[in-house]
Amino acid sequence: MTKQLISTRQATMWFTLYQLGSALLILPAALAGISKQDAWISVIVAIGLFLSFSPVYIKLASQMKGHDVTVHLTYLIGRFPAKISLFFFLMCFPFLTFTLVLNDLGSFLTTSIITETPYEAIYLLMIIAVICVVRAGVTVAGRVAELLFFAYLFLIIIGYLGLLPVFKIENIFPILEFGFKPVIHGSLLLLAFPYLEGVLFLFFAPHVQDQTKWKNIILKSTMMSGVTFLVITFLVIGTLSEGVTANLTYPSYFVLRTVIFADIYERFEQLFAVLWYITIFFRLSLLLHVVSHGLAGIFQLKNAKSLIIPLSLIALTSAKDIFPNYPAVMNAFQVWPFYILIFGMLLPFSLFILGWMKRRGAQTN
Repeated sequence: MTKQLISTRQATMWFTLYQLGSALLILPAALAGISKQDAWISVIVAIGLFLSFSPVYIKLASQMKGHDVTVHLTYLIGRFPAKISLFFFLMCFPFLTFTLVLNDLGSFLTTSIITETPYEAIYLLMIIAVICVVRAGVTVAGRVAELLFFAYLFLIIIGYLGLLPVFKIENIFPILEFGFKPVIHGSLLLLAFPYLEGVLFLFFAPHVQDQTKWKNIILKSTMMSGVTFLVITFLVIGTLSEGVTANLTYPSYFVLRTVIFADIYERFEQLFAVLWYITIFFRLSLLLHVVSHGLAGIFQLKNAKSLIIPLSLIALTSAKDIFPNYPAVMNAFQVWPFYILIFGMLLPFSLFILGWMKRRGAQTN
């Protein structure tokens, strides 16, 4: 079977949309609650922290030498330990995140837009689209990302440009009123969600046409999503103030209700909803691809397509049970950064060290 490939440009756009995803909707409130009016500084610090750690992801992709994660892990720790470890990783990280994102989708739509619609109907409609693109393969998903990325840019510029007339710079001051500790605390949340989830991008490293461009993909996607987070957080807090932002469930959606010009240029919160659907679609698609292809590698299946629908149905039925309501999601956020540190930082760093030791031992022999 021919390996499906994705261009550097397509991978960058897909990874950028993935990183925005749920964070675009939830993080402004969470950051404002922790860092207050300095939430935008937390974004800058988080980007800096991730960029300082990103060489580990870049070196790991280089160590894989075009092989998939299953093959590389088997080379490092042996066949049976690799399968056990990868299964644990897939179930406890990308699959759990997949159910969380589905829950975010249902919670947002049923509380803000279509309040009478059952959760299951919302999950099902999105999952059908995700199943179609994952079954079509990485090449098709990359082309769709390349196409919809410009729609994302257009919508975000049109929507948030209207906040400039009502933006109040005094809401941003005083800077560092509560010191640097809340800023660091907020940056760790953003670092964990979504940047340390970048370890999942390694599953796509073998599919990139030009392996030498992997560093550019990681850095460019981080910078593009980071600039988006920075601009939106800055505009939301400047428009609503940190107190209002922290008390709203979805401030980046709510703030667009304030945009009204001559009774014509208004209701742009619906544009944000469309923008968010795009990012959530690509976030779910990437997660489902990682889980299905990872499990296919563990069980040595010739085709991962047979796992896509069963995994989707399991997530559909369990999403509401794992995270029953919004307070449960917020409580999970209290420990989520520490949880993600295990999979997004400690695990890849350990694999990098193992790969380095293996390579050094082979050179010595």
